Amino acid sequence: MLFTAPEFMYLFLPATVLLWWWLMSRHYGEIAQWFIVGCSVLFYAAWSAEYALLLVVNALLNFYWGKRIAVTHSKIRLVLGVVYNLGLLAYFKYADFLIETSNALTGSQWPLLQVILPLGISFFTFQAIAYLVDCAKGRVDDFDLGRFAFSISFFPHLIAGPILHYSDIMPQLRQGIRFDPERMTKGLFLFAAGLCKKTVIADRLAAVVDPLFGLSDQLTVCEAWVAAVGYGLQIYFDFSGYCDMAIGVGLMFGLVLPQNFASPYQAGTIADFWKRWHITLSRFLRDYLYIPLGGNRQGFYRGLWAAAITMLLGGLWHGAAWTFVAWGAMHGAMIALYRLWTKTGYTMPSYLARTLTLLGVFFAWVLFRAASIDQALDIWQAMLGLNGISVPVMLAGWFGSETVPISGLVNGLDMLAIGFLLAICLRYRNAQAQLDTFTPDLKALATFAGLFFAGTWLSAAHESFIYWSF
Repeated sequence: MLFTAPEFMYLFLPATVLLWWWLMSRHYGEIAQWFIVGCSVLFYAAWSAEYALLLVVNALLNFYWGKRIAVTHSKIRLVLGVVYNLGLLAYFKYADFLIETSNALTGSQWPLLQVILPLGISFFTFQAIAYLVDCAKGRVDDFDLGRFAFSISFFPHLIAGPILHYSDIMPQLRQGIRFDPERMTKGLFLFAAGLCKKTVIADRLAAVVDPLFGLSDQLTVCEAWVAAVGYGLQIYFDFSGYCDMAIGVGLMFGLVLPQNFASPYQAGTIADFWKRWHITLSRFLRDYLYIPLGGNRQGFYRGLWAAAITMLLGGLWHGAAWTFVAWGAMHGAMIALYRLWTKTGYTMPSYLARTLTLLGVFFAWVLFRAASIDQALDIWQAMLGLNGISVPVMLAGWFGSETVPISGLVNGLDMLAIGFLLAICLRYRNAQAQLDTFTPDLKALATFAGLFFAGTWLSAAHESFIYWSF
């Protein structure tokens, strides 16, 4: 069930919010939690009832296994629990990828398993692993099944994050939730802002970007840059839009979910970018991969190695394809170069640092979006001007229409729109930052109404959120 679907916005969401607060007002907090667990399973079952059962069984296994780990402090049990979760993820997400790779390298003809990837398996697998590790480290002191089931299945974050830790939501449930009109208002604003980001901006950018990637070997420099920057904006507005909606729904239930984006295209360095982009994933990779690998505690070069491995595996987490591995490796290389630069003691002007960071990120997004390494190489080649130049009709007069070919793949309005959106990302605060000054009044109501109706009336149809496939 999509957040943008009418049945979600006009039926499922208002019904669950109203019944939640009715139960809470009658002091039926435990019943309310189980009610939301049931609704979350139904939310997931709208896509697949079979995999909804997998979600339930997996959550129960991890809960009771985590409890045993906390009681016995057994490292063997922790290792077995982590291996189980990674094995589940590997089967569903990487089995066919490994078979394809093996066939390509050895010439064998092993048949593919044709495994259907459960929605959001990467997200709830990482959450389960974090829970088991926290149990082993003695960070978990609440083994209430209802609160655990609520935290791991809560439908706003279930499919595409944010990735929650034990400390993000279970303490809030234990302390009790009270209705707060300000939180409700902020939640409605964030939901409407995310809806507008997704349906009005991201989906319309997809209509520009998708055909360009489909014709990657025919692009000229202008068209290739529209594809690269356009996709970088599309994935930002799509994913941050989803997270705004998810966090907004959480606020409607009186719960604060962790922020996942903080204006990432305003980053001054590549390290700063990863403190702003998909923040909960960066936190997970830091706490449960980078630091256990030694981090920067065992010397500078050990830190470079740990960062490279972390980014490589972070790329693979996104999908079973060599393009994702290469994307992670590219970010790992950029982080290594940044750290080597800092060791020289030299500094560069902030505007230059931000420009280089942005260029690196957009070049890397080409790999993330491309169907193959060859397709990414085609687009990079065009971005560097090796395929020639062509310009939209409305810009031809600036260059001299007789000397510069006219592009048939992009138009001037697309370029202006992308430039305008990029300027907004570089200059203005994001929707969650706006909550600091957002108060429940008539202005807030008008803002919500404008964003919501823009998101519904001006929407461009699209199949799903990008990160639902991860």
